[in-house]
Amino acid sequence: MGRFSSAKNSVDAYAMAVVAGRVPAGRYHRLACERHLFDRRREGSRGFPFRFIWEPTRRGEHSATRFLSFARRVKHYKGEWAGRYFEPSDNQVFRLGSIFGWRHAESGLRRFTTAYNEIPRKGGKTFEAAIVALYGTFFEGEAGAEGYCIATKREQARRVFDDAKRMVVSSGLKSRIKVNAANLCRDDLACKLEPLGADADSTDGLNPHVIITDEFHAHKTRALIDVMESATGARRNPLHFQITTAGNDPVSPCGDQHEYVTRILDGVLDDDPATLSMFAFIAHADEADDWREEATWRKANPHYDISVKPDDMRKLAAKAIHMPSAAAEFQQKRLNIWVNASAPWLSLDGWRKGQTQWSPDDVLGEECYLGLDLASKIDLCALVALFPPTPSRESWRILPFAWTPKDTLVERAHRDRAPYDIWAQQGYLLTVPGEKISQALVREKILDLKSRYRVRAIGYDDWHMDQLDEQLVEEDGLSRESLVVVPQTYAGMSSACLRFEAEVLGGHVDAGDSPLMAWCASNVVVQRDGKDNIYPVKKRSRGRIDPIVAANIAMACYLKQPVVSGRKKSIYATRLAEAVMVGDGASASPESDASQAGGQA
Repeated sequence: MGRFSSAKNSVDAYAMAVVAGRVPAGRYHRLACERHLFDRRREGSRGFPFRFIWEPTRRGEHSATRFLSFARRVKHYKGEWAGRYFEPSDNQVFRLGSIFGWRHAESGLRRFTTAYNEIPRKGGKTFEAAIVALYGTFFEGEAGAEGYCIATKREQARRVFDDAKRMVVSSGLKSRIKVNAANLCRDDLACKLEPLGADADSTDGLNPHVIITDEFHAHKTRALIDVMESATGARRNPLHFQITTAGNDPVSPCGDQHEYVTRILDGVLDDDPATLSMFAFIAHADEADDWREEATWRKANPHYDISVKPDDMRKLAAKAIHMPSAAAEFQQKRLNIWVNASAPWLSLDGWRKGQTQWSPDDVLGEECYLGLDLASKIDLCALVALFPPTPSRESWRILPFAWTPKDTLVERAHRDRAPYDIWAQQGYLLTVPGEKISQALVREKILDLKSRYRVRAIGYDDWHMDQLDEQLVEEDGLSRESLVVVPQTYAGMSSACLRFEAEVLGGHVDAGDSPLMAWCASNVVVQRDGKDNIYPVKKRSRGRIDPIVAANIAMACYLKQPVVSGRKKSIYATRLAEAVMVGDGASASPESDASQAGGQA
């Protein structure tokens, strides 16, 4: 049962050991364990209809040990363990025990219908996937079960299938499972397991109970994956078991899935049927780790010194130190780092630390700065009111408004992998009829905010602005001086972004615990120049970032105000501040220090 069998069960014990730091683990490895323990504490609570079944309490009940008992009856057929029964590692007990042990409290159906396992090379992924394929297809009791091992090509899909075939032969399962050239089948239950590639002639008529996706990162499109997942609709208890190493293209089906599960583990996405049914595990080195150190290799590889051999790792690392191309390969395949992925900009821990529950009425009459990021066809339209700290409040408060067309809400939610419909119901996302957002709505909201708060300035990028600025001045009576153009360039955004980054890191930015804002904060990627100036880049970011861009535009307005403790800045201080914005990009500047005092124009 593993080294931690003294606890109530081995899955819980492993999770506790990882969280306590007794097992080396990267961030998302640790968060997967924290998620399990958190869910264990809330079993049977309102809104969480699941329980973890380690051992069956009645005959025929599905459980973690039922699957693990089957797995231990399978024999290795090659390598140093050939002929020996499989003994799952502590990490495999945790992952596979979680996948098969979590059940719906009333129906007994599995909780996790999708399981994403991102593990470095030589981690035993293919072998365990073959066991899952055999058990799910032939021994879960699903009449007429169809299992499919899928990959970009049928030959790749045969890797897991061929492992399963050899297991049947080596483990004495031939009396129950017939071995054919093209499939494995069990006539008494009308079950079959087959390999299937994206190059198959047809995928019509499939009714999968188990799907094994091998090397998910190699899939360039979602075509086959979508066909297979949609075909499970007739099954009550399907399982899509995904295995992969890290890829090198974050804008890909696997890249999308990787980002989705990290947001689940980070707690950015709230519980809904999709997140609750997704098992997520990533073994990896963290960004700050030295990839040349053996401690990092051990941390990234749960099977270090088991199937991952230290001597082999030392040879590969020595080569990688002298060859940049080999270094990228080593980090991607052996440490599970997405080598071409840009790291998220803002600290999610800092963001969460700053969030509290507050009402727009709590800041009624306070000074604020507006930031506006008007939408292109695919973006959200965002307007943000930024309230500076006060003598009684250390944090910056953000009051966000984000609009999206109602007619394309479902399509956009699917594309962006975000629960827009739920956020719309909760009031965090505003929907408008049709397929386009009218600037009249934005104009109306600006005037409403102006009537409730002391709006000092309104910042915007004049791209997509059309006639809105002229209307605000000529028809609505706003002063031209209160409208501030903030280009989305290094010069326009860097000082504000650096200040915003520091405030988030310190836990001093409070968006009222908006899940939409937390999601956007997790998406942002910035571009840097040689002097460490930065600004957010939508094309490189991992999802929609418009409300965060609007918040930084509002921060830029705040920093541009020529006020220091009620006195106007001297022309020299103003010039110095402007020089810093396009200069060395330091986060501390005379402008940012002085502007903390705020003041009234």
